[in-house]
Amino acid sequence: MPIHETAILENADVTDAEVREYVTIHDSTIGAGSRIYERVSIKKSDLAGPVDVNAGSYVENAEIAEYVQLGPNVTLAGMTHDLDASGMAFRNDRLETVTVEAGAFVGANAVVLPGVTIGENAVVGAGATVTEDLPPATVHVGEDSRHPVPE
Repeated sequence: MPIHETAILENADVTDAEVREYVTIHDSTIGAGSRIYERVSIKKSDLAGPVDVNAGSYVENAEIAEYVQLGPNVTLAGMTHDLDASGMAFRNDRLETVTVEAGAFVGANAVVLPGVTIGENAVVGAGATVTEDLPPATVHVGEDSRHPVPE
């Protein structure tokens, strides 16, 4: 599959994947059959194949299983900072892996915070922020809105 000439890959292992315009992939692996669309940034992450990451998404410190789809402008934020009474220490980042299990879907403009696991076949609705683990086969569309996936 093609890797567009404008893509930047640094310390990246990309196996038979489509990588579109203006993508950056750093310190990551991308599995076979994956599609990485325009203006995506992937850092310190492992994506099984096949996975689709739609335009404008930001993925950092994530483990993504096969058959996952990320909508446009999704953020998987696997980096956080300690905060105490004196504030936040500048450039003192702490990594907490975001895990997205097989078959999950994360809708457009959703944000998944550090250390969160999205369960197998779970759905995160567009614009939602996920602050806690989402069990398998549930739907999350906003605060306290976890529901079973319809059969």
